[in-house]
Amino acid sequence: MSRRPTVKDVAEAAGVSVATVSRALSGARVVRPELREVVVRTAENLGYRPHSIARALRRSRTGAIGMVVPKIENPFFPQLVGHADRVLQEHDLALLLCSSDDDPKNEAKRISILAERQIDGLLISPCSQSASAAALIDATTRMPVVQFDQRVPSVRSPFVGVDDAAGIAAVTSHLVATHRRRVAFIGADTDNWSGGRRREGFETWARSMDPSALGRMESGDFSREFGLQAAKRLLSADGDIDAIVCANDLLALGALDAATELAIDVPSRLAITGFDDINIATVSRPTLTTVRQPVAEIVETAIDILLRAINGDEDELPDVLLPVELVIRGSAP
Repeated sequence: MSRRPTVKDVAEAAGVSVATVSRALSGARVVRPELREVVVRTAENLGYRPHSIARALRRSRTGAIGMVVPKIENPFFPQLVGHADRVLQEHDLALLLCSSDDDPKNEAKRISILAERQIDGLLISPCSQSASAAALIDATTRMPVVQFDQRVPSVRSPFVGVDDAAGIAAVTSHLVATHRRRVAFIGADTDNWSGGRRREGFETWARSMDPSALGRMESGDFSREFGLQAAKRLLSADGDIDAIVCANDLLALGALDAATELAIDVPSRLAITGFDDINIATVSRPTLTTVRQPVAEIVETAIDILLRAINGDEDELPDVLLPVELVIRGSAP
C-alpha cells in the first residue's frame, strides 16, 4: 500500500466496522478479546501506526464531547443522541447536549457555551447553510468539529450524512412502479441542508419525468403541523394528486392527518412517503413507507472521525455519504 494505511483500511481488512476498530485499538471493554486480537493483528500487518485513540483521550482536557442538534422534538435526533451517548460511554467520554431550536442565534450561543467549557470536540447538525457559518467557523478555530446529518458546506470540517438525492430517487421510482401518476412534494426550507438536497432530488425527478410536478410543491419546516397544512392545500387545489413525497417522517405524518380530515383513503386513493424512519413510522395507521437513514453508522462514523481529529490525525478526515434504504410499508405499498 503506497499511502499511509487508515483506520478504514484496517476495518475492511478485518471485516469489521470502523467504530469496532477504534474501540478495539482504544482498549474498550465492550470488544471481545478474540475480536480485539484480530483487529490488532490486522493493524500490525498493514503497518497502521496512528497515534492511538487511547493516547488522544488521555491528552483531552475534559473528557467531554459537545453535541448540538436543530430540534430535539424531532424524533430522529433523539435516536442519534441516544446512540452517540452509548458509543461515547464506551470511550469513557461524557456527552454534553444542546438544541439550537432551529435558531442560528441560539445555536451560536450554545456553541460558545460548550467551547467555554473546553469540550474536547464538537458534533453538530447545523440548522442553516448560511446563518450558521460564522459561529461554526469560529468553533473550528477552537476545537475539532464534525458536522453530521446537516452541514454548512462553506465551513472546512468533516461531514457525515446520507445520500438524500438517492433516497428521493428510490421513493419516486417506487411510486412510478406502483402506477402513481400525479405526484406532489412537501419539504422544508432549502437553507436547511437536508431540506435543500431532498427538494433538489424531487426537482431532478420532476424535470425528467413529470415537469408538471414542479407546480405541486410546498416548502416550510420539518414539522407535523406544516405537513398537515401543506397537504390540505395541495389536495384541495388538485383532486387528482395520487401520491405525496414528504422530506421527513413528521411531514408525512401530517399528510396522513390531512388525508384523514379530507376523508381520502391511504393508500388506495393516495400514497404518502416519508424520510428518516423514526420509531413512530412503524405504528402509524397505516404504517409509513419511508427512507431509512443508518443512524448507528452515521453516529459511529462521526465519532470515529472526531476522535481522530482530537488525536491530531490530519490524514484523510473525509466527508462521508452513507447509503439509505427504502422501507416499503402500508402508506405506499
